[in-house]
Amino acid sequence: MNIEITPQTLVGSVNAVASKSHAHRLLIAAALSKRPAEVSIRTTSQDIEATRACLKQLKAGIPVLDCGESGSTLRFLLPVIMALKEEAIFLGSGRLPQRPISPLKEEMEAHGCSFSNKHRTKGTAQEICHIKGRLQGGLFTLPGNVSSQYITGLLFALPLLEKDSWIQITSPLESRSYVDLTLDVLKNFQIDIYTEEKEGLLTFKVKGRQQYIPPENLEAEGDWSNMAFWVAAGVLSKESGIIGRGVNLKSIQGDRAILSLTRRMGGEIQEKGDSFLALARPLHGIHIDASAIPDLVPILSVMAAAAKGTTCIHHAERLRIKESDRLAAMYDCLSRVGVDLAEQPGGLTIRGGSPIKGGRVSGYNDHRIVMAMAIASVVSEGPIIIEGAEAVNKSYPGFWDDFKYLGGEYREL
Repeated sequence: MNIEITPQTLVGSVNAVASKSHAHRLLIAAALSKRPAEVSIRTTSQDIEATRACLKQLKAGIPVLDCGESGSTLRFLLPVIMALKEEAIFLGSGRLPQRPISPLKEEMEAHGCSFSNKHRTKGTAQEICHIKGRLQGGLFTLPGNVSSQYITGLLFALPLLEKDSWIQITSPLESRSYVDLTLDVLKNFQIDIYTEEKEGLLTFKVKGRQQYIPPENLEAEGDWSNMAFWVAAGVLSKESGIIGRGVNLKSIQGDRAILSLTRRMGGEIQEKGDSFLALARPLHGIHIDASAIPDLVPILSVMAAAAKGTTCIHHAERLRIKESDRLAAMYDCLSRVGVDLAEQPGGLTIRGGSPIKGGRVSGYNDHRIVMAMAIASVVSEGPIIIEGAEAVNKSYPGFWDDFKYLGGEYREL
């Protein structure tokens, strides 16, 4: 679906969609529980449905897990499934079969699993790996700068094993808030993980033969990763701002940092209860370390384009292996609408303050690229055409409905 957006100020209130980061974790923990547990998820998405569908395969003798395009689903469930099964097949679509699973793969191989790939297909899905051998406990070593999702997958799996285990992180842990979110969910399911930090490096000690025991109430939080787009729309709009409802203002979610980053850029955020108000204010450029908040880079790049002065985004190397190469994608999209910026191996330098002129851009089959460029229309001088606008379904199927409700105007081409 290609759409043409007519520049309009956005104003009003919007309800948060469910955090897929939180929902993935709650669904997995609930599925591993000894007694039935019901998870309340206010909205769903392609990624959440991928995890839900894969967990139904727990009852199969040889599970065939179609992870769709969800990297979280794949990386979380690789060790979890092999803690329970002797054999499993993992499938994926889009860029997922090409996205890395190392060094998790090598650690699992060192602990009883063998990987192969016969390149089978099922509809649009391609085989990612065929694994044989039950995962065994022991010492796992992983770098902290590759993917926190590998650590999360092991933290879910290792309590199920017979032996005790240790996860040793060999370099400072980036995206630590995602691991903290995992630990919080595990704690609520009465899983004990001992965390030791020495000279900036973490070791997680995990006793085997634990049981997942669910709490009474399980509800996925509102999603800060997607609410960030409305924070940006509020501070970029020219009228009375945008109210976001249904969020935890003290959430462990790392992307709650959109509030502090917006304030650093000069925006005004008012907080009350489970809501915030984002108000239009002149923005200025800042330096942003994206190591802990990679998913915010697309929308922060749009905010930087509208801000006076230069914004430098660095430590964002991992964005090159997301649904798209997000650094290259944002460089291309913003260049096409007249923004002055430069791309580096690990980031972007954006010289803001000049008008955004409008133009035609690719959505790169990436939900966050599409939503970022939709918000860019708020400060654009001319229409923005986005190719592949349906990519929002991956995390936020109702995005275009909310965009229109807040005053946005678009038409399908």
